[in-house]
Amino acid sequence: MKQLGSFSRLAGVAALCALVANLSLAAAETGKAEITGIKGSVTVDGQAVKVGDSISPGQQISTGAASQLNLFLGENGPTLLVDANASVSFEELSYDKTGAEPVINTKINVKAGKVAGYVKKTSSQSKYVVQTPTTTAAIRGTKYQVSDDGVVAVWEGSVSVTYRGNTYEVSAGQKFDPSVGAVVVNDARNPFPGPINNTASSALGGAVIITPTRPNPGASEVQPGR
Repeated sequence: MKQLGSFSRLAGVAALCALVANLSLAAAETGKAEITGIKGSVTVDGQAVKVGDSISPGQQISTGAASQLNLFLGENGPTLLVDANASVSFEELSYDKTGAEPVINTKINVKAGKVAGYVKKTSSQSKYVVQTPTTTAAIRGTKYQVSDDGVVAVWEGSVSVTYRGNTYEVSAGQKFDPSVGAVVVNDARNPFPGPINNTASSALGGAVIITPTRPNPGASEVQPGR
């Protein structure tokens, strides 16, 4: 009988843990990436897209030569720029505001090309990761650029880069260069030359994406470079 009672208690604890886990999963909401600017040829899962469309986790973004894509990620960003000849997907876009601090998780997979982002500061439990074939960049409240060759450039904040089992801390004004396996001076062009506001166009690699004014006055985009 004692063994039966112990089993019942264990079963009750397991059921409670499962309930808590399910509640946590239910509380987390899936984010989305809204297209706010397009230049040139951009497809998602092989289909042409337009400003106002949304991209969900798992969908494949492809940009052609001399093309760019500007995305508004909301809680998971707010801003991401996808450069020419890129192949990019979101593995995770989620946020949970039910706790004492919001938990926001973002994971971007860069198979080819490069992306640049402006990321607001989030809670210690949140994660924003950009994965390339050779590096993993954990980003914390910053303006950054990550290329498929593993170069990680930082203009504000800091990024923790993992490369071949080693971790490198990259601060504002620095970049990680895998060709030398070290943190060096950031000589890359700043993809965010102006202040962040809600009526934006964005520059990356010299080209400009014209972005219409968003209806939400709290939305953040990027001002054109001068």
